[in-house]
Amino acid sequence: MKNETSHNIEWEIISKYLSGEMSEEEKSAFKKVIDSNSEYAQIIDASEKDLGLVEDVMQIREQYNADIAWNKVNDQLTNKKFGKKITLNAKRILQFAAMIIVVIGLGLISNKVYNDYLSPYQTFISQAHESSKSIVLADGSTITLNGEAKLVYPRKFNADTRNVSLEGEAFFDIAKNPNKAFIITAKGAEIKVLGTAFNVIAKDDKVEVLVESGKVKFSEINNKESVILEKGDFAILKESLLSKSLMNDDNYLSWKTQKMVFRSMELKEVAKVIERTYHVQIQFESNEIEKEQISTTFDQESLNHVLSTICMSFNLTYEKKGQTIILKKGI
Repeated sequence: MKNETSHNIEWEIISKYLSGEMSEEEKSAFKKVIDSNSEYAQIIDASEKDLGLVEDVMQIREQYNADIAWNKVNDQLTNKKFGKKITLNAKRILQFAAMIIVVIGLGLISNKVYNDYLSPYQTFISQAHESSKSIVLADGSTITLNGEAKLVYPRKFNADTRNVSLEGEAFFDIAKNPNKAFIITAKGAEIKVLGTAFNVIAKDDKVEVLVESGKVKFSEINNKESVILEKGDFAILKESLLSKSLMNDDNYLSWKTQKMVFRSMELKEVAKVIERTYHVQIQFESNEIEKEQISTTFDQESLNHVLSTICMSFNLTYEKKGQTIILKKGI
Protein backbone atom coordinates (compact mmCIF):
# COMPACT_ATOMS: atom_id res chain seq x y z
CA MET A 1 0.00 0.00 0.00
CA LYS A 2 1.37 3.40 -0.95
CA ASN A 3 0.94 6.37 1.35
CA GLU A 4 1.51 10.04 0.71
CA THR A 5 1.32 12.92 3.18
CA SER A 6 0.38 16.56 2.67
CA HIS A 7 1.88 19.28 4.92
CA ASN A 8 1.82 23.07 5.04
CA ILE A 9 4.69 24.45 2.95
CA GLU A 10 6.30 27.91 3.25
CA TRP A 11 6.35 28.81 -0.43
CA GLU A 12 7.84 32.29 0.05
CA ILE A 13 10.87 30.80 1.78
CA ILE A 14 11.28 28.22 -1.00
CA SER A 15 11.10 30.97 -3.64
CA LYS A 16 13.72 33.01 -1.77
CA TYR A 17 16.01 29.98 -1.61
CA LEU A 18 15.64 29.11 -5.30
CA SER A 19 16.17 32.72 -6.41
CA GLY A 20 19.41 32.98 -4.41
CA GLU A 21 18.15 35.84 -2.23
CA MET A 22 19.00 34.16 1.09
CA SER A 23 21.98 35.13 3.17
CA GLU A 24 24.51 32.41 3.96
CA GLU A 25 23.09 32.14 7.47
CA GLU A 26 19.52 31.79 6.18
CA LYS A 27 20.60 29.28 3.55
CA SER A 28 22.38 27.15 6.16
CA ALA A 29 19.30 27.12 8.41
CA PHE A 30 16.97 26.28 5.51
CA LYS A 31 19.18 23.38 4.38
CA LYS A 32 18.68 21.85 7.83
CA VAL A 33 14.92 22.11 7.26
CA ILE A 34 15.30 20.38 3.89
CA ASP A 35 17.33 17.56 5.46
CA SER A 36 14.69 16.97 8.14
CA ASN A 37 11.57 17.27 5.94
CA SER A 38 11.23 14.90 2.97
CA GLU A 39 8.44 16.94 1.34
CA TYR A 40 10.60 20.10 1.30
CA ALA A 41 13.45 18.04 -0.16
CA GLN A 42 11.23 16.67 -2.94
CA ILE A 43 9.89 20.12 -3.83
CA ILE A 44 13.36 21.69 -3.92
CA ASP A 45 14.73 18.83 -6.03
CA ALA A 46 11.84 18.97 -8.52
CA SER A 47 11.98 22.78 -8.73
CA GLU A 48 15.72 22.77 -9.39
CA LYS A 49 15.20 20.19 -12.15
CA ASP A 50 12.47 22.34 -13.73
CA LEU A 51 14.68 25.42 -13.56
CA GLY A 52 17.43 23.37 -15.16
CA LEU A 53 15.08 22.45 -18.00
CA VAL A 54 14.31 26.12 -18.54
CA GLU A 55 18.03 26.88 -18.80
CA ASP A 56 18.52 23.99 -21.25
CA VAL A 57 15.69 25.22 -23.47
CA MET A 58 17.06 28.75 -23.50
CA GLN A 59 20.56 27.45 -24.28
CA ILE A 60 19.21 25.46 -27.22
CA ARG A 61 17.44 28.57 -28.45
CA GLU A 62 20.67 30.61 -28.25
CA GLN A 63 22.70 27.93 -30.01
CA TYR A 64 20.18 27.44 -32.77
CA ASN A 65 21.31 29.12 -36.02
CA ALA A 66 18.49 29.32 -38.55
CA ASP A 67 20.82 30.42 -41.35
CA ILE A 68 23.07 27.38 -41.03
CA ALA A 69 20.14 25.01 -40.66
CA TRP A 70 18.43 26.40 -43.73
CA ASN A 71 21.58 26.32 -45.85
CA LYS A 72 22.04 22.61 -45.04
CA VAL A 73 18.46 21.84 -45.98
CA ASN A 74 18.49 24.03 -49.09
CA ASP A 75 21.68 22.36 -50.34
CA GLN A 76 19.82 19.04 -50.37
CA LEU A 77 16.65 20.37 -52.01
CA THR A 78 17.96 20.00 -55.55
CA ASN A 79 15.69 19.46 -58.50
CA LYS A 80 17.46 16.51 -60.09
CA LYS A 81 15.44 16.78 -63.29
CA PHE A 82 16.44 20.38 -64.02
CA GLY A 83 19.75 20.38 -62.10
CA LYS A 84 19.01 23.46 -60.00
CA LYS A 85 18.16 24.24 -56.40
CA ILE A 86 14.66 25.05 -55.27
CA THR A 87 14.65 28.62 -54.01
CA LEU A 88 11.84 28.37 -51.49
CA ASN A 89 11.82 31.14 -48.88
CA ALA A 90 11.59 28.69 -45.94
CA LYS A 91 14.20 30.15 -43.61
CA ARG A 92 11.48 32.01 -41.74
CA ILE A 93 9.56 28.73 -41.38
CA LEU A 94 12.52 27.17 -39.55
CA GLN A 95 12.88 30.23 -37.33
CA PHE A 96 9.18 30.15 -36.50
CA ALA A 97 9.30 26.40 -35.78
CA ALA A 98 12.21 26.90 -33.39
CA MET A 99 10.33 29.60 -31.51
CA ILE A 100 7.28 27.32 -31.22
CA ILE A 101 9.44 24.58 -29.67
CA VAL A 102 10.83 27.02 -27.11
CA VAL A 103 7.40 28.41 -26.21
CA ILE A 104 5.85 24.94 -25.87
CA GLY A 105 8.76 23.74 -23.75
CA LEU A 106 8.53 26.69 -21.38
CA GLY A 107 4.75 26.34 -21.21
CA LEU A 108 4.92 22.66 -20.25
CA ILE A 109 7.53 23.34 -17.58
CA SER A 110 5.61 26.22 -16.01
CA ASN A 111 2.37 24.22 -16.09
CA LYS A 112 4.04 21.29 -14.30
CA VAL A 113 5.52 23.55 -11.63
CA TYR A 114 2.14 25.22 -11.06
CA ASN A 115 0.17 21.95 -10.86
CA ASP A 116 2.72 20.19 -8.64
CA TYR A 117 3.64 22.97 -6.23
CA LEU A 118 1.84 26.31 -6.66
CA SER A 119 -1.81 25.41 -7.28
CA PRO A 120 -4.01 25.64 -4.15
CA TYR A 121 -5.35 22.16 -5.05
CA GLN A 122 -3.61 18.84 -5.46
CA THR A 123 -4.69 15.78 -7.45
CA PHE A 124 -4.11 12.19 -6.34
CA ILE A 125 -4.69 9.57 -9.05
CA SER A 126 -4.60 5.77 -9.19
CA GLN A 127 -4.00 3.87 -12.41
CA ALA A 128 -6.15 0.98 -13.71
CA HIS A 129 -3.89 -1.72 -12.23
CA GLU A 130 -3.56 -0.03 -8.84
CA SER A 131 -5.72 -0.65 -5.78
CA SER A 132 -5.30 0.31 -2.13
CA LYS A 133 -3.26 3.38 -3.06
CA SER A 134 -3.53 5.66 -0.03
CA ILE A 135 -2.86 9.25 0.93
CA VAL A 136 -2.94 10.93 4.35
CA LEU A 137 -4.29 14.49 4.21
CA ALA A 138 -3.17 17.38 6.37
CA ASP A 139 -5.98 16.77 8.89
CA GLY A 140 -4.96 13.14 9.40
CA SER A 141 -7.72 11.62 7.25
CA THR A 142 -6.69 8.62 5.13
CA ILE A 143 -8.18 8.05 1.68
CA THR A 144 -7.57 4.79 -0.19
CA LEU A 145 -8.24 4.77 -3.93
CA ASN A 146 -9.32 1.83 -6.03
CA GLY A 147 -8.05 1.59 -9.62
CA GLU A 148 -8.80 4.47 -12.01
CA ALA A 149 -9.87 6.93 -9.31
CA LYS A 150 -9.07 10.61 -8.81
CA LEU A 151 -9.15 12.69 -5.65
CA VAL A 152 -8.82 16.49 -5.73
CA TYR A 153 -8.14 18.19 -2.40
CA PRO A 154 -6.79 21.55 -1.16
CA ARG A 155 -3.24 21.91 0.11
CA LYS A 156 -4.75 23.52 3.17
CA PHE A 157 -8.35 23.16 4.40
CA ASN A 158 -10.28 26.36 5.12
CA ALA A 159 -11.43 27.36 8.60
CA ASP A 160 -14.98 25.97 8.35
CA THR A 161 -14.98 22.77 6.25
CA ARG A 162 -12.76 20.11 4.69
CA ASN A 163 -13.83 19.82 1.04
CA VAL A 164 -12.60 17.27 -1.52
CA SER A 165 -13.96 15.84 -4.78
CA LEU A 166 -13.87 12.26 -6.05
CA GLU A 167 -14.15 10.43 -9.35
CA GLY A 168 -14.13 6.64 -9.19
CA GLU A 169 -14.04 4.57 -5.99
CA ALA A 170 -12.35 5.29 -2.67
CA PHE A 171 -12.51 4.32 1.00
CA PHE A 172 -12.46 7.24 3.46
CA ASP A 173 -11.22 7.03 7.05
CA ILE A 174 -11.93 10.56 8.28
CA ALA A 175 -10.17 12.13 11.25
CA LYS A 176 -12.72 13.38 13.79
CA ASN A 177 -13.26 17.12 14.03
CA PRO A 178 -16.70 18.15 15.39
CA ASN A 179 -16.05 21.76 14.40
CA LYS A 180 -15.08 21.13 10.78
CA ALA A 181 -17.18 18.83 8.60
CA PHE A 182 -15.52 16.72 5.89
CA ILE A 183 -17.46 17.12 2.61
CA ILE A 184 -17.01 14.99 -0.49
CA THR A 185 -18.43 16.08 -3.84
CA ALA A 186 -18.92 13.16 -6.22
CA LYS A 187 -20.75 13.83 -9.47
CA GLY A 188 -24.20 15.09 -8.41
CA ALA A 189 -23.90 13.95 -4.81
CA GLU A 190 -22.56 15.35 -1.57
CA ILE A 191 -21.38 13.26 1.40
CA LYS A 192 -20.95 15.13 4.68
CA VAL A 193 -19.26 13.65 7.76
CA LEU A 194 -17.61 14.67 11.02
CA GLY A 195 -15.53 11.55 11.58
CA THR A 196 -16.20 8.08 10.19
CA ALA A 197 -15.10 5.36 7.76
CA PHE A 198 -17.01 4.65 4.55
CA ASN A 199 -16.71 3.71 0.88
CA VAL A 200 -17.77 5.86 -2.08
CA ILE A 201 -18.20 4.89 -5.73
CA ALA A 202 -18.79 7.72 -8.22
CA LYS A 203 -18.88 6.16 -11.67
CA ASP A 204 -21.03 6.41 -14.77
CA ASP A 205 -24.45 7.77 -13.78
CA LYS A 206 -24.57 6.78 -10.11
CA VAL A 207 -22.99 7.36 -6.70
CA GLU A 208 -22.89 4.66 -4.00
CA VAL A 209 -22.02 5.02 -0.31
CA LEU A 210 -21.39 2.25 2.22
CA VAL A 211 -20.72 3.21 5.86
CA GLU A 212 -18.34 1.06 7.89
CA SER A 213 -18.45 3.15 11.06
CA GLY A 214 -19.82 6.48 12.29
CA LYS A 215 -22.54 8.51 10.60
CA VAL A 216 -22.81 10.07 7.13
CA LYS A 217 -25.21 12.53 5.52
CA PHE A 218 -25.73 11.63 1.87
CA SER A 219 -27.59 14.05 -0.39
CA GLU A 220 -28.08 15.24 -3.96
CA ILE A 221 -26.50 18.63 -4.59
CA ASN A 222 -29.40 20.06 -6.61
CA ASN A 223 -32.22 19.36 -4.15
CA LYS A 224 -32.85 19.06 -0.43
CA GLU A 225 -33.40 15.30 -0.33
CA SER A 226 -30.90 13.49 1.91
CA VAL A 227 -30.47 10.36 4.03
CA ILE A 228 -28.51 9.68 7.21
CA LEU A 229 -26.38 6.54 7.01
CA GLU A 230 -24.93 4.62 9.94
CA LYS A 231 -22.77 1.49 10.25
CA GLY A 232 -23.79 -1.12 7.68
CA ASP A 233 -26.09 1.23 5.76
CA PHE A 234 -25.85 1.47 1.99
CA ALA A 235 -27.32 4.14 -0.28
CA ILE A 236 -27.30 4.87 -3.99
CA LEU A 237 -28.08 8.03 -5.98
CA LYS A 238 -29.09 7.38 -9.58
CA GLU A 239 -31.08 9.59 -11.93
CA SER A 240 -31.87 11.96 -9.02
CA LEU A 241 -33.39 9.10 -7.02
CA LEU A 242 -31.91 8.45 -3.58
CA SER A 243 -32.46 5.04 -1.95
CA LYS A 244 -31.19 3.47 1.26
CA SER A 245 -30.78 -0.19 2.26
CA LEU A 246 -28.53 -2.58 4.18
CA MET A 247 -25.44 -3.99 2.50
CA ASN A 248 -25.60 -7.79 2.20
CA ASP A 249 -22.64 -8.21 -0.14
CA ASP A 250 -19.74 -9.73 1.82
CA ASN A 251 -17.34 -8.81 -0.96
CA TYR A 252 -18.26 -5.17 -1.56
CA LEU A 253 -14.95 -3.97 -0.06
CA SER A 254 -12.81 -6.85 -1.32
CA TRP A 255 -10.79 -4.46 -3.48
CA LYS A 256 -9.54 -2.83 -0.25
CA THR A 257 -9.54 -5.73 2.24
CA GLN A 258 -8.39 -8.40 -0.25
CA LYS A 259 -10.83 -10.75 1.52
CA MET A 260 -13.39 -12.72 -0.51
CA VAL A 261 -16.15 -14.92 0.89
CA PHE A 262 -18.08 -17.32 -1.35
CA ARG A 263 -21.10 -19.28 -0.11
CA SER A 264 -22.43 -21.75 -2.69
CA MET A 265 -21.72 -19.13 -5.34
CA GLU A 266 -21.61 -19.86 -9.07
CA LEU A 267 -18.23 -19.29 -10.70
CA LYS A 268 -19.83 -16.68 -12.95
CA GLU A 269 -20.48 -14.51 -9.86
CA VAL A 270 -17.17 -15.50 -8.27
CA ALA A 271 -15.43 -14.19 -11.38
CA LYS A 272 -17.03 -10.75 -10.93
CA VAL A 273 -15.62 -10.50 -7.40
CA ILE A 274 -12.15 -11.59 -8.54
CA GLU A 275 -12.25 -9.06 -11.38
CA ARG A 276 -13.12 -6.26 -8.98
CA THR A 277 -10.50 -7.33 -6.43
CA TYR A 278 -7.53 -7.98 -8.72
CA HIS A 279 -8.37 -5.75 -11.72
CA VAL A 280 -8.45 -8.55 -14.30
CA GLN A 281 -10.96 -9.90 -16.80
CA ILE A 282 -12.14 -13.52 -16.51
CA GLN A 283 -13.60 -15.57 -19.36
CA PHE A 284 -15.00 -19.12 -19.42
CA GLU A 285 -14.44 -21.72 -22.08
CA SER A 286 -18.03 -22.95 -21.65
CA ASN A 287 -21.31 -22.14 -19.89
CA GLU A 288 -20.96 -25.41 -17.99
CA ILE A 289 -17.95 -24.05 -16.09
CA GLU A 290 -19.77 -20.83 -15.21
CA LYS A 291 -22.49 -22.72 -13.36
CA GLU A 292 -20.18 -24.64 -11.01
CA GLN A 293 -20.66 -23.57 -7.37
CA ILE A 294 -18.02 -23.04 -4.70
CA SER A 295 -17.94 -22.30 -0.96
CA THR A 296 -14.63 -20.96 0.32
CA THR A 297 -12.85 -17.92 1.74
CA PHE A 298 -9.70 -16.14 0.54
CA ASP A 299 -7.98 -13.66 2.84
CA GLN A 300 -5.24 -11.56 1.23
CA GLU A 301 -4.16 -14.37 -1.08
CA SER A 302 -2.37 -13.88 -4.38
CA LEU A 303 -4.34 -14.07 -7.62
CA ASN A 304 -2.41 -17.18 -8.65
CA HIS A 305 -3.33 -18.91 -5.39
CA VAL A 306 -7.01 -18.05 -5.84
CA LEU A 307 -7.07 -19.32 -9.42
CA SER A 308 -5.15 -22.50 -8.57
CA THR A 309 -7.54 -23.31 -5.71
CA ILE A 310 -10.61 -22.87 -7.92
CA CYS A 311 -9.10 -24.93 -10.72
CA MET A 312 -8.18 -27.79 -8.38
CA SER A 313 -11.76 -27.90 -7.07
CA PHE A 314 -13.28 -28.45 -10.51
CA ASN A 315 -10.44 -30.00 -12.54
CA LEU A 316 -9.90 -26.79 -14.50
CA THR A 317 -6.90 -25.03 -15.94
CA TYR A 318 -6.39 -21.34 -16.57
CA GLU A 319 -4.55 -19.35 -19.19
CA LYS A 320 -3.33 -15.78 -18.81
CA LYS A 321 -3.30 -13.35 -21.72
CA GLY A 322 -2.26 -10.00 -20.31
CA GLN A 323 -5.00 -8.95 -17.90
CA THR A 324 -7.40 -11.57 -19.28
CA ILE A 325 -7.74 -15.02 -17.67
CA ILE A 326 -9.47 -17.92 -19.41
CA LEU A 327 -10.80 -20.85 -17.35
CA LYS A 328 -10.87 -24.18 -19.23
CA LYS A 329 -11.73 -27.80 -18.56
CA GLY A 330 -8.72 -29.88 -17.56
CA ILE A 331 -7.55 -32.92 -19.47
